[in-house]
Amino acid sequence: MQAVQDERRVVVIGSGPTGAMAASVLVQRGIPVTLLESGVRPPEGVLVRALGRNLWRRVPPLGQGPFDSPSDPRPEWHVHLGPGGLSCQWTGAVPRFAPDDFTEGERLHERYRWPVTYEELVPWYEAAERVMSVTGPPRDVPGLPAGRFAWTHALPGDWQPLVRTAEARGQGFAALPLADGPPWLLARRGTAFNSFTGLVRPLLRSPLFRLLTGAHALRLEWDGAVRQAAAVVYQSRLDGSQHRLEAAAFVVAAGPLWSTKLLFDSACPDFPRGLGDSRGLLGTHLHDHPKEWWGLDLDRPLSLLAPAAYLTRIPCGESAPLLSTSWTLGVTNVRDRVRSRFGLKGTAVGVQVFGTMIPSDAHFVRPSSTVKDEFGLPGLEICIRFDEAVLSNVVRARGHLMCLLEEAGIRCRLRPVEPQLRPGNAVHYGGTVRMHADPRYGLLNAWNRMHEVPNVAVCDASSFTTGCEKNPTLTAMALAARAADRLAADLKAV
Repeated sequence: MQAVQDERRVVVIGSGPTGAMAASVLVQRGIPVTLLESGVRPPEGVLVRALGRNLWRRVPPLGQGPFDSPSDPRPEWHVHLGPGGLSCQWTGAVPRFAPDDFTEGERLHERYRWPVTYEELVPWYEAAERVMSVTGPPRDVPGLPAGRFAWTHALPGDWQPLVRTAEARGQGFAALPLADGPPWLLARRGTAFNSFTGLVRPLLRSPLFRLLTGAHALRLEWDGAVRQAAAVVYQSRLDGSQHRLEAAAFVVAAGPLWSTKLLFDSACPDFPRGLGDSRGLLGTHLHDHPKEWWGLDLDRPLSLLAPAAYLTRIPCGESAPLLSTSWTLGVTNVRDRVRSRFGLKGTAVGVQVFGTMIPSDAHFVRPSSTVKDEFGLPGLEICIRFDEAVLSNVVRARGHLMCLLEEAGIRCRLRPVEPQLRPGNAVHYGGTVRMHADPRYGLLNAWNRMHEVPNVAVCDASSFTTGCEKNPTLTAMALAARAADRLAADLKAV
């Protein structure tokens, strides 16, 4: 095994949105970084964007992670091993969490209290939005703070009755913030923004940055004498060789389940359950978005919603704690997307619903006793299901939207529902290396550092204390940027 030492260097594991964001902030602060990426091939695909609409795109196929599950229905674990990770396939939705998304869980128990606030994340939200060239609504609406947008988009006038009806109910209805880039774009990739093209590739010009592709992290090594991680061991996909890379600190950002798996694979005599886990918390509090899609047929033509519109959750005080839904309304085909640019109207509306679930230790991942990954290490056993409260919440969402439309004078017919209520289908897992100020309830502190391994930061959605009804990517990137900024300051102070 080859060994390399650079005690001033930070190793970042994963080049998805959060790992790339952390690496970018560290390099900007003058900290040398080595970025390990398990995949080899750069992002592939095609995107044709014109007149502010994505007209056609082709993305690389998703893979499945190594797992088994006793849950029924069987969950999914979608992965993309390649520079940029899942940002090579995503829709680009980047809503900010609202202030009460960080505090709502306290209605249930202190274990659901985030150790950070919305106000603390605002500058880091802005940093991530600048990188992604986001298009969003021109103002705040209930449940959806406005961001630092490169372009703004207001909803058409004939949808304003629904805007007013929603706001009378304490909800917002506005353009969905999207990392769609400029109005005109032809790219040899499937998404306007992916973290390799947008963040990693520019870093390659810096002498402080080194990218190792095909470098799959196998484990972090613990040094009990100094009570911190000493090195990462990785295996090259190119020639099968193993390498040991020492560093002053490590940022784990491989994706929620991959990061959790790496900590399990890093078990040692001091932490037999997994690195940094002396209380049995690692892998618990798994959560995901139940997702379904359905169509509406309007009784009269209205302006086509492209870009898509977003209806925010029912106010926290009017719903059960941590159980909420959001609705995304848009066009159902490319033809309508083109027609929307010319102010044309239609009668078909597609609706995507994201629900939530209450994280608990009943939903978890742990090392599998039956499945191995390609390197001979245990895969994961994924135990998660959507209970009756979660499913009922999603069903109620259909009726709620129909009532709002009726109140706004918009009559429509609900098409047959196509439920996709299978955990993992939304590709929004989180919570398995959760943050909390109290080590009894979380593995990470407010700066994404492990309470018991302070030179390891975990910077992806596995760190989420709870999950709200919004796409998690922007918030995970903001947390990663904030964590990296603090890590840089601490390293410089040594």
